[in-house]
Amino acid sequence: MNPFESIAAPILAKFPELDASDLPFGPAPKIELGDIALPAFLSARKLKGAPPQVAARIAQEVAFGPEVQNVTVTGPYINFRLNRGQYARKIVQAILTEGDRYGSSNEGAGRKALVEHTSINPNASPHVGRARNAMIGDALVRLLRFQGYDVTVHYYVNDMGRQIALLVLAVDDPEKLTFDEMLDAYVNANARSEADPEFKAKGYDLLAKMEEGDPETARRFHAVTETCLRGQIAVLGRLDIHYDVFDRESRFLKDPRFEAVLEALREKDAVFVDEDNRLVVDLCKLGWPERPRDEGRYFVLMRANGSSMYGYRDLAYTMEKMEKGPDLNIAVFGEDHKLYAQQVGLILSAAGKPFPETVYYSYILLKEGKMSTRKGNVVLLSDFLDEAASLAGAKVDEQWPDLPADERRIIAEQIGVGAVRYAILRVGPNRNVTFDWESSLSFTGDTGPYIQYSCARTASILRKFGEVPAETAEDFPVESDSEWALVMKLATFPDTVKEALTQRDCSPVAQAALDTARLFTTFYHDCPVLAAESEAMRTARAQLCAAALQAQRNALNLLGIKALERM
Repeated sequence: MNPFESIAAPILAKFPELDASDLPFGPAPKIELGDIALPAFLSARKLKGAPPQVAARIAQEVAFGPEVQNVTVTGPYINFRLNRGQYARKIVQAILTEGDRYGSSNEGAGRKALVEHTSINPNASPHVGRARNAMIGDALVRLLRFQGYDVTVHYYVNDMGRQIALLVLAVDDPEKLTFDEMLDAYVNANARSEADPEFKAKGYDLLAKMEEGDPETARRFHAVTETCLRGQIAVLGRLDIHYDVFDRESRFLKDPRFEAVLEALREKDAVFVDEDNRLVVDLCKLGWPERPRDEGRYFVLMRANGSSMYGYRDLAYTMEKMEKGPDLNIAVFGEDHKLYAQQVGLILSAAGKPFPETVYYSYILLKEGKMSTRKGNVVLLSDFLDEAASLAGAKVDEQWPDLPADERRIIAEQIGVGAVRYAILRVGPNRNVTFDWESSLSFTGDTGPYIQYSCARTASILRKFGEVPAETAEDFPVESDSEWALVMKLATFPDTVKEALTQRDCSPVAQAALDTARLFTTFYHDCPVLAAESEAMRTARAQLCAAALQAQRNALNLLGIKALERM
């Protein structure tokens, strides 16, 4: 939906050098300047003039229709006074008609995307740092699906390695253990391996059997990691994060696809056997930049005993993902994996193989330091969510003691999840997140609960109004600047979604949701809805409320946050 198409049309007719993308209409920086503004910077490039002069040319030479009441120029900006009611009606009607699809350009229709994210070692419970990976990945998936892509979500299960072998040794019947008991078993097994060289050696022997394809060993590895995986997925499920495909690392042992890569490396004289009898890639032979102390130069593929390293298996896995042929192939990594991803990408490039697009994220820090958990050294996601729900529950119990206990519990969980997800996703992936419990769970300020409360307040108004007409009337009064500001924010939502997907960053959606909540609060205080001066105004404002709530629901859904009906 482009509500300003009728204004753009005469400009494009007068200046055929331009196209619609050169005309980024938006709210005027100050309401006293106009209802909307058009910066002339993009137009000036094609019309070969200074932006202020190009702005003046457009204002003077273009004949606009009756919906434009006045045109002025301020430097490089063209300011338009509009028939507000006509434009507000058009925008509100589009939102009411498009509903859950409002904001989507459907640009991904007929296209496929593959997104891999999270990939937690099975011997660990998800911690807060990994939660950022999962939330960023999930938000990208939601954006892609909203834009029409057919998305498959992959989880790479690291079911190989010494730590898994030790866990297999320590557990006789994994199906009888809970996830937490399995994690405790690994801690004990790891401690035993440090004190008992024989036990440690047995772990390596078991790993060698796994490499050789021994069926019984493979069964035992699978049983242990399956129990761990179910536990991890249950924790992530509390954040409403789900996966379609689980790719097991063990499936890429001795993968035949790797031979083509190895042959390409040999042709470039980039592979050799080192003094420890390991098979190693010299990345400088492939164009790796010279770095101090040879940082990242050497990439080990095989151990001396012929067993493969993680990187070997990851190369095969990456090739398989790329062979699936999606239009978009995205992997989400922590910034500490950037060098490793560059190494893998360079090796595949040397063999003529493509590499996925990567999205990197920075760390999560806690304002008060690390929480005290039963593990003592990490902030577990399950503990983090329990704490969020507990703190939210105290607020819910205080403000709405008359609600049934089960309803209060559900609301508290949804507020807690909303607080955590919003606090993390409102920050761009390349910046650290400093999480503060008190501010994140506040019902005021820049928080998820504040936006959820705005939705609940809007829903309350609409319940009192009754059934909102699906069609807007010809008479759609817009009497105040606060109404118009809210309408303009709703009109920019499709552009915000497009920008978020282009940048692979959901923080613009989070900011748009916050801005809409703030503007709705101003509208709520300035413009009575149920007690409006006329029936036409009452209905128009109720429809604006319904449109605002729909846009907020769509924005929050992209962030994985529930828009609550009651709080």
